[in-house]
Amino acid sequence: MDLAPSARQTLTEQTFASLFDSELVADLRRMGQRDLGAGLDAAPDDASADAREAVWQTLCDLGALRLVPALTPGSGVADQVVLARHIGGALYQSPWADTATAVDIATASRRTDLVARLADGEACALAVRAEAVDEPDRPGPVDVTTERGRLRAVRRFVPFAPDVRWLLLAGTGSGGETALLLVPADHDGVSWHRHDDMGRGDFYQVHFDGVPLADTVDLGGPDAEAVWAAALLRCRIRHAAYLTGLAGAALDETSAYLRTRRQFGRSLASQQSPAFRLADAAAERDAADLLVDQAAWLADTRGDARLAALEALACAAELARRVATESVQLHGAVGMTEEHDAQLFYRRAAVDSLLFGRPTELRRLAAPILAGTLG
Repeated sequence: MDLAPSARQTLTEQTFASLFDSELVADLRRMGQRDLGAGLDAAPDDASADAREAVWQTLCDLGALRLVPALTPGSGVADQVVLARHIGGALYQSPWADTATAVDIATASRRTDLVARLADGEACALAVRAEAVDEPDRPGPVDVTTERGRLRAVRRFVPFAPDVRWLLLAGTGSGGETALLLVPADHDGVSWHRHDDMGRGDFYQVHFDGVPLADTVDLGGPDAEAVWAAALLRCRIRHAAYLTGLAGAALDETSAYLRTRRQFGRSLASQQSPAFRLADAAAERDAADLLVDQAAWLADTRGDARLAALEALACAAELARRVATESVQLHGAVGMTEEHDAQLFYRRAAVDSLLFGRPTELRRLAAPILAGTLG
């Protein structure tokens, strides 16, 4: 197995590195955030909203949503991982990851017209959880029986609901069947309010109240369960890369800070205790990156990537939280203030590490797969 970067991945790195340079990243990390307690209707200020839209359009123009074989021959999850690490390091909040999942599902459903529109920037958000404790492997219920030909559902922690073109509603019907429905976000039967979360993010509770099925796009059909499982696998690999990118940037920020702080006549970075803690975290980050690269390689070569994807995300989720905690501690009291980004990494890691499965749940899902490989 050769995990060395391919020419395609190198090109992807070169394409997006300039967008996520050090000067812009400092602004991206705080773009659109609202203070905790700002309220359910709080919105980003106009300047921040305009900047987010400009960055999103630039991402689309650079081909961020075209990194799939159907649109760019030779590309795949390995290329998406490169971009996801940049996005994680910038803590850039955008619909990219969810729209990439929608592209996967539309590709599997052979909706080439929709794939092209999504790739051109028709943003999409995943609507999966009915309750906060739900796991994405079993989407929340969808009721299409109360009123003939209409759907009703409630979804929590849906990102960017007011800003996207489509909501991809993943659900479980009364008979246990999986449904994948693309719903216009501006439909009269759709309403939402923002969650006031510690990550200061853009998560919403969304109500689908009597939306006619005729106004939705069915992306699953009889193979919906398999389509969702395959899309969720690739989604988890991308999210694992996002989390390792977050951890890497937190390490870089902490290392830079410790080099400027002096104690006992020399920088904290040169002293054994903090230096060893940083080295330990860096080694763990490198190991998580290898797991992510392996999972991406298996997904692109049509190998069985189920176990690798679960392992990569579980490892990356725990890594992001641990490194973010270390970052705050090594900064000291100032790390909990708005003056430094340490607290921002910590808050984002606390929320983002749980989005596509808690580590304990990921290990529960991995256990039977691992047992099968051991005979």
